[in-house]
Amino acid sequence: MKMLQVIIAVSIIMWYIIDRFKPLWAGLKHGKYITIAVSALFAFALCFGYRLDLLAALDVVNETSVLGTVLTAMTLMGGSSAVSELISCIKNIE
Repeated sequence: MKMLQVIIAVSIIMWYIIDRFKPLWAGLKHGKYITIAVSALFAFALCFGYRLDLLAALDVVNETSVLGTVLTAMTLMGGSSAVSELISCIKNIE
């Protein structure tokens, strides 16, 4: 359970930092893609640096693996926008 708490904390801190710096490139033509690139670099660096594995945190597997770390990084990359899209999809279904 401790790794899951670290993953949540890292995600919150990572997206707080990205949102603080987003105005630097928000007005650019490809600002959306810059945000994706920054979040990808940040997420993969954090996940491989701290060996975060969502599958191991949820007790799906016994040990951390590269696949789990990549999955965790991609989950962190999605951030708040992925959660927002998921909620809007659920609202449209109802």
